[in-house]
Amino acid sequence: MEKNNNMQNEQDAKSNNKMGNAQGQKPGDKKGQQKKGSNKKSLIFFGVMVIIYVVLYFISPDKTLNSIKYVLNIIKEILPILILVYIFMLGFAFINEQKLKASIEKAPMAIKYMLMSALGTLSHGPIYAWYPFLKELNKKGLSKGAMGTFLYARGIKLTLLPMLVSFFDLKFAVILTITTLLFSIIEGIIIDLTCKS
Repeated sequence: MEKNNNMQNEQDAKSNNKMGNAQGQKPGDKKGQQKKGSNKKSLIFFGVMVIIYVVLYFISPDKTLNSIKYVLNIIKEILPILILVYIFMLGFAFINEQKLKASIEKAPMAIKYMLMSALGTLSHGPIYAWYPFLKELNKKGLSKGAMGTFLYARGIKLTLLPMLVSFFDLKFAVILTITTLLFSIIEGIIIDLTCKS
């Protein structure tokens, strides 16, 4: 009887430990598992694509080689832009938010428009995540026009520029980006004039 009780106690302790480990999982562990799952899916997708290309090569070698050359040409065209985008995003990640706020508050109005336009271009992620940041700056004296400039300039997606170039051309992408920046400043000025009147 005592042996049976000891065995039951050990089994209960093991089951409790398992339950405790399951309940004590950190959110970071779940995120890590999600990342591993997404990496596996990416590898599976890549493997499937390789298999498809191999099959297509045996069916039609010339067309398959032409498609591969086309993809390589696109990569060559967008690679410099991808590097530039990566540098921008990396630099933005190291920007001190408090110093950035202080520099925006002290800057003259014309500089504020240009600074907010550049900041809107560099910003990434969901737009609503930036609303508290803009609200705080507005409370500290940033004009609504400057906020409008920021939001308008977010129409420029640095991460999507390579795709824009690949579908159209570099000249179109440059002109569109420059005009968007200019009109973001114009919109900011119009908002400020309208709100003051």
